[in-house]
Amino acid sequence: MQNNEPMIPLSIDLNADGEDRAERRDAVENRQRVLAAAKALFAEQGVANVHMAQIAEAAGVGKGTLYRRFANKADLCQALMHDQLSEHQEAILARLHGMAEGKVAYLERLQSFLEEVVDFTERHVPLLCEVQRGGQIGGLEGDAPFFEWQHMTVTGLLNAAVRAGELPADTDVAMRVDLLLAPLTASYFRYLRRRYSLEEIRRAVRENVETMKR
Repeated sequence: MQNNEPMIPLSIDLNADGEDRAERRDAVENRQRVLAAAKALFAEQGVANVHMAQIAEAAGVGKGTLYRRFANKADLCQALMHDQLSEHQEAILARLHGMAEGKVAYLERLQSFLEEVVDFTERHVPLLCEVQRGGQIGGLEGDAPFFEWQHMTVTGLLNAAVRAGELPADTDVAMRVDLLLAPLTASYFRYLRRRYSLEEIRRAVRENVETMKR
């Protein structure tokens, strides 16, 4: 019997820069001070209004030390979301595995996944916008690992839906993936939130998947 289960990656590498996990204690302390200072400044002034020099000064580290650890503000913002990204991924994987055990239709799993992406983006849109502005989301090269994971997950679910007969065999999966995820990239999502409520966006995401069946 053919196995239609999608090939969904089980983890995302949030340390894709290959950093040495056994950092010296002073480097770890500097990193913690930088992240704490950035978090406080972002909360007070907004992510877009804070410069790297301010973060270095607030953290009590030199600019050279800051830039050796974080190439730019986008890199720093991604580090701030590390724990939340891990929790987000684990929760989604647990839900998808539960739905798979319950033989839930692939398109229903896709709707659930995309709604989770909406909720995560809503919570972290200022940081995600900075990551996108730094060129780490939304391009053909250099995508942030978590965005690549979203892309691979949607691709896996759509391919499985085609194999299971939930979608026509001639469905352009690659195009559908891009069209489903593009509105959920940070900058466009922020634009949508100026015009629509969160629930309206979540409903539109579900409806976008539904229209694919026709």
